[in-house]
Amino acid sequence: MTNHKLLVLASSAYGYIGKCHCCEKYNLVFNNQLFIFSEDDLRQFRRMFEDENTIFEAGDLCCNGRSKGMRTPINNFYLLFTPKELAYFKNMLDDTFVMIEVNKVLQY
Repeated sequence: MTNHKLLVLASSAYGYIGKCHCCEKYNLVFNNQLFIFSEDDLRQFRRMFEDENTIFEAGDLCCNGRSKGMRTPINNFYLLFTPKELAYFKNMLDDTFVMIEVNKVLQY
């Protein structure tokens, strides 16, 4: 994989979201997960959190304290979070979109 220089837009103790100026993609790293999105795909991913059916109580699906689940468009593929991780994840996404808009304003 080629090394890309990222502009970090948001970060937390669990990860970060950065934009690569070379390929215009957004890297979302959270715990041991890496997602690479176009801006439109990142916006769609963020919208998934607004759907009441996306986030659910995971109950006994996981035994490591991750009691919050997130459904994904892939069958039988879920993201699991502790309540604290989920809050950080959402805040990181929110902060990223604030920074995307700030950067757009500064480019004009």
